[in-house]
Amino acid sequence: MRNALAVYVREIKSYFVSPILYIIATVFMLVVGNSFKDYFIRFAMMTMQALRQATNSGGEVPLFNINSYVATNMFAFMNYMFLLIVPLLTMRLYAEEKKTGTMELLMTSPITTTQVLIGKFFSCLTIYFFMMSLTIAFVVIMMIQSNGKLDWGPIFSSYLGTFLLGSAIISIGMFFSSLTENQIIAAAVSLSIIMGLWLLIHSARYITPPYNDLISYFSLSDHLDSFTYGFIGINHIVYFISMTVFWLVLTGINVESTRWRQ
Repeated sequence: MRNALAVYVREIKSYFVSPILYIIATVFMLVVGNSFKDYFIRFAMMTMQALRQATNSGGEVPLFNINSYVATNMFAFMNYMFLLIVPLLTMRLYAEEKKTGTMELLMTSPITTTQVLIGKFFSCLTIYFFMMSLTIAFVVIMMIQSNGKLDWGPIFSSYLGTFLLGSAIISIGMFFSSLTENQIIAAAVSLSIIMGLWLLIHSARYITPPYNDLISYFSLSDHLDSFTYGFIGINHIVYFISMTVFWLVLTGINVESTRWRQ
């Protein structure tokens, strides 16, 4: 574990030294923040309009759930943004090592393939978690707006779903980064596979049963939706963990085969 921790610290430092992380994080917060602002303003206008109509007509003021109108849309948009961002975070993990020649040093050192894999994976997952935690600022705004009556169940489950999604797509990005020394190719292929798995649910509509259910099961979005509405299903958790382990094992096998070829 000491070797894995050394790799982890090395990768974390390389992320924070590079300006790419700060650019990605800034763009992420600006785009997600602008989306949140739009949803929040629509919710506020809808609430005021309903209040005005109820006052004029003497009727009851309808209750609007800020979770349904703002939080759900914010998390859906945030998850979509992560699909685009993660390939940029993972593209360098192995591809850069190959291009700079440090991959050969890793392959001939006493450190194992698994230790390198664990260190790299958790370093990227830490950066992902860091970016995800930045959005807590939007949750605080919703909490203030709702006078502390925010439904925390869907919030926590949404963050859990986003975190599990991150672990799965990070492992996918790592695998394709291990196949090439070109970071652009690694990012492009990773993005294609991730988006394909995300949109798989739509293609299932054109397939007859029972194969449509099988296709739907492999869709990332199909398993993520329930988290957004506060439902944490064991089958969905198992899916994301299985996806993560599957792609990490493939990455380990590919890197190990490279080690034997050295």
